[in-house]
Amino acid sequence: MPSTIDISVLFDKPEPNSKASLFIEPLAPLSLVTSMPGAYYRSQREPSDFMIYGMLENLLGRHFTDVERNSIIKNLKNHYKKKHKLELDFEKTPVGYKPLLQHHLKIETLLLKPYCESYEDYWTQHLKDEDERHAKGARNYDYTIEKSVNSIYHQPKEQRDVKWRALFDKNKSGKFPAYYQSPTKREFINVEGKYGYVILSTMRVLDVLIESMNILESPLYLGASEGWINLNIEKL
Repeated sequence: MPSTIDISVLFDKPEPNSKASLFIEPLAPLSLVTSMPGAYYRSQREPSDFMIYGMLENLLGRHFTDVERNSIIKNLKNHYKKKHKLELDFEKTPVGYKPLLQHHLKIETLLLKPYCESYEDYWTQHLKDEDERHAKGARNYDYTIEKSVNSIYHQPKEQRDVKWRALFDKNKSGKFPAYYQSPTKREFINVEGKYGYVILSTMRVLDVLIESMNILESPLYLGASEGWINLNIEKL
């Protein structure tokens, strides 16, 4: 990814009036989850607009932290108000994702919907805590604490959490990974066919998307990062 990302196209007047077709062809099972429950991740049968926005931002290489994204949105809103006399808010998902493209591109119509079959599998969720849960969930840790970890399993069950907490507090800096793994049930769908949409976009955003699609070096993904897809966008 380049050290700087050109976002100047977002400062154009957000008037999406160029029509195009957008086809998504899944190459692997998809998990299209719109909420984040604790025990089970249920998949929709088609992607939400927010998922498509996320896929397109990945296509453009626009990967921002929440702090960076909020700063960009603040500047965009000020610019739209001063330059274009527009008061625009940015909608967000339940987990706080705010697409930068949402005023420059609209998903208008679902033209084509594929056949789907679902199944359940385990998916590894990466989490971060400040207590014994982090220590117990970590699969990898520094070899120097191996004996201490093994000794915990020889303690009475009711005492183990206290031992895990003490071990983690003493060694969390440098001895445990930044995230631990938690297997979680997740629904996936096998998709036969393509999702087809009519979209409206500003001309420059549409041109940038098509240009980026033509120089893509690796598959895009939809939903979870293992949900690889092929993408085709054509002007109408």
